Amino acid sequence: MTKFTVNKNDNQQTLFKFVKKSYSTTPLSVIYKWFRKGDVKVNGKRIKDQKYLIQENDIIEVYDTNKPAVRDDFKYVEWQGMMVAYEDENIIIINKEANVEMHSPVNVSLDDMVKSYLYDHEEYDPEQENSFVVSHVHRLDKLTSGLVMYAKNKVALDILLTAVQHKNDIEKYYIAKVSNKFKKGFTAKGWIWYDHEQQISIFSEEEKPGYKYCETKFEVVLEQEEFNVIQAQLLTGRKHQIRATLAYYGYPIVNDFRYKGIKVNNERMIYLSASKLVFKKLPEPLAYLNDEIIELNLFLEE
Repeated sequence: MTKFTVNKNDNQQTLFKFVKKSYSTTPLSVIYKWFRKGDVKVNGKRIKDQKYLIQENDIIEVYDTNKPAVRDDFKYVEWQGMMVAYEDENIIIINKEANVEMHSPVNVSLDDMVKSYLYDHEEYDPEQENSFVVSHVHRLDKLTSGLVMYAKNKVALDILLTAVQHKNDIEKYYIAKVSNKFKKGFTAKGWIWYDHEQQISIFSEEEKPGYKYCETKFEVVLEQEEFNVIQAQLLTGRKHQIRATLAYYGYPIVNDFRYKGIKVNNERMIYLSASKLVFKKLPEPLAYLNDEIIELNLFLEE
């Protein structure tokens, strides 16, 4: 028998969802059997209703020899070089450096650094969590720098994940350096497909099988002698969307070797950065963030 105490990050989940997460390596057929046989108890009572909503401080007992899965294989790492752009009790926004992976089983990743930072600040302890794991809300490519959102609790994570899917709820802007031939803004509408073998995305103005619709708004923010700095607003979120779209139109990002961009140094970075987040229509308890703008000034030097 394994016993769990429900905490605030488990609150108001269905009992089945909680057990499924806790035993993610156990076949679903076995979990369904537990419910049929009454092998799951809440506060000492057998519960067969899979939609039963659990409450904070409930005691859940699972009568089986299967062991719960490890939800977070936490490894403490040094985080002192990590740059925090914004933080409150619900979210933390990091200014990610280029050449840092979001997640990695081998290298030190941004996920590791954020968890370690919150651990040291007594805001996250994986040993005290049953089903919640501190998680990034969206991703950046390894060579891309800039703003990345993390949720500190389950309520914030659910709200932000939903908001990211609805592009009008959180607007995401990027700054990029491209050829000075890029003179005016436009909105690129098309379709995109990621080639796993070549590890590049391919943009098309025509719809093709397997391609996903994408849309990006571009405008020039600074004209320079050799390169221009442009702003890109993501209206959809596809892998390498900005990089592939700019390359298609003949304006690959500086240093982006994968998309044949002009190389100006040997650093493992590209001149693309997530520069601004604008919160628009978040519900409670994150409504206080609405109209908040988190912004970095990048690549604007002559």
